[in-house]
Amino acid sequence: MDVSVIGCGYVGLVTGTCLASIGHMVRGVEKDPKRLKTLLDGHCPIFEPGLHELMQEHFASGQLQFTDNIKAAVKDAEVIFLCVGTPSRPDGMVDMSYLETAGKEVCDSLAEQSVDYMITIVVKSTVPAGTNRRLYDFLKQQTRAYVQVVSNPEFLREGSAVKDCMEPDRIVVGGESPEAFRIMRRLYDPLIKREEIFMTMNWESAELTKYAANAMLASRISFMNEMTILCEGYGADIEDVRKGIGSDGRIGPAFLRAGCGFGGSCFPKDVAALEHISRAVGHENLFVNTIQTINQNQKKRFVERIEEKLGRPLAGAKIAVWGLAFKADTDDIRESPALDIIRHLLDKGVIVKATDPKAMENMKPVFKDEVEWSADPVSCAAGADAVALLTDWPQYNTLPFRKIAATMNSPILFDGRNCLHRDIMREAGFQYYPMGRPAVENALRLKHRV
Repeated sequence: MDVSVIGCGYVGLVTGTCLASIGHMVRGVEKDPKRLKTLLDGHCPIFEPGLHELMQEHFASGQLQFTDNIKAAVKDAEVIFLCVGTPSRPDGMVDMSYLETAGKEVCDSLAEQSVDYMITIVVKSTVPAGTNRRLYDFLKQQTRAYVQVVSNPEFLREGSAVKDCMEPDRIVVGGESPEAFRIMRRLYDPLIKREEIFMTMNWESAELTKYAANAMLASRISFMNEMTILCEGYGADIEDVRKGIGSDGRIGPAFLRAGCGFGGSCFPKDVAALEHISRAVGHENLFVNTIQTINQNQKKRFVERIEEKLGRPLAGAKIAVWGLAFKADTDDIRESPALDIIRHLLDKGVIVKATDPKAMENMKPVFKDEVEWSADPVSCAAGADAVALLTDWPQYNTLPFRKIAATMNSPILFDGRNCLHRDIMREAGFQYYPMGRPAVENALRLKHRV
């Protein structure tokens, strides 16, 4: 099929590349000149495992193309994906301006066409309930083309997005047109291994499915983060609790890992949006409000614990931050816990050194020279009073911890992701403080500052 993808950000680029890989002709539209040049040079502008190689392969074959010209991109399209951002406004509401602009440009382009086949507009962006219905009503009035609109929310996890796209556990399609449902079934046919994963419903149900899924997952993380407080208070181990409840078939093990807070482009934004769209129908959603409060408190508590265990005010202390991305295997810093934690540390007068294997260049424009930037964890920790580990990069498990401890002013490590082995930290001579787990408290070997 002939497919256009409006917006080559994270969702659009993954979606377009994967559709090209299963045989569709895909034209991606990107308005940002710098990003477009990167794409036209055959390079992937984001870090996502497996995406760069897949994109290069199908770009080289011509199956995947890029342009900034919407009219040219939609000229022969049967399916047009809208994959533009819907970020949160300062008040937490969804900023619909990018989607509205993209929808109008597509509408203007279609108005000049006279085709004898149906064009399916697919809203991939996460949008409040009612958005797709309003878009359909608008398009019916503004264009002569035979257009249908479907909601097709994405369920991609950064770090495994290509796999999630190629091996979906569900494909949700919302709309009111059986013909559009058939087009979407045909589009995704190579990816559908079991018929029950292809789910059709009305627009509003599909829109709310996306918000409900992310709020549910965020709530599981938040619940476990609250449990870390009880575990620390009573001497329990959150990992044992996690295994104990995760083995219950009614609960399951996914998204039960405690840490210093959740982030990313979806969970914080979608939880905030769900609170606002609840108010739009006169409901004060205490559940999602609590999720947001717990997430903010967990980041503050992490910094307070550093101050408590150091046993002195943080002003003047040197803290090494390992990890800036909101999770491993991505360079995405959107709503990363590191943003708030570093800001809390700086506000307390801390000298912050930071490193990340992929996300450092994205974080530098945020803090500029307020933070000292280090190329690797070893140099980052040298001379530090403590390390704050904020992203669970697997390579942090294999660091030379004895060597690192010897270079630090005091070998103390606060593990915000519970990803290091306690026995290894004990043997390396660290004081080690994970989240909701028993600490390792070796005798400190303090060094005098020069």
